[in-house]
Amino acid sequence: MRKLTLALFAAALAFATMPTAASAEAPAPTTFVVTLNAADEVPLCATATDAARGVAVFRVTDEASGTVEWTLVANNLPGTTTAAHIHIGAEGVAGAVVQPLAFAPGAENGVLAKGSFSNGALLAALRADPDNYYVNVHSNVCPRGVVRGQFGDTGP
Repeated sequence: MRKLTLALFAAALAFATMPTAASAEAPAPTTFVVTLNAADEVPLCATATDAARGVAVFRVTDEASGTVEWTLVANNLPGTTTAAHIHIGAEGVAGAVVQPLAFAPGAENGVLAKGSFSNGALLAALRADPDNYYVNVHSNVCPRGVVRGQFGDTGP
């Protein structure tokens, strides 16, 4: 009888741990929302007003490959947009580009672009230290950047 009780206990314990193991193998997609504004750009662009703002949304679609789909929306940007990037750099620090966000230059209002990239190392870094990464949009009037937002400000 004691062996039967131990066997039943072991089986129950095995079944109890199965959902935990399964959920650890397949994490849910993560979404990052980054709020962009002119006041956070470094250096500030004199022609960008407080009305220049935007949002970038990043959604993980494939954990294995580190694939992320993104959408970039902005309004009231001075000039013609020329580029957008993810940079490494803490708040108040201009940093190097780590991931271009490719789009057709020219849009100034509304959805500037949508796209995707696969970069597992960047995805891991964003999850580990989102405060050390930012998104910005450049224009011909503000070549160093019009609007900027840190990943960690809004959070995943």
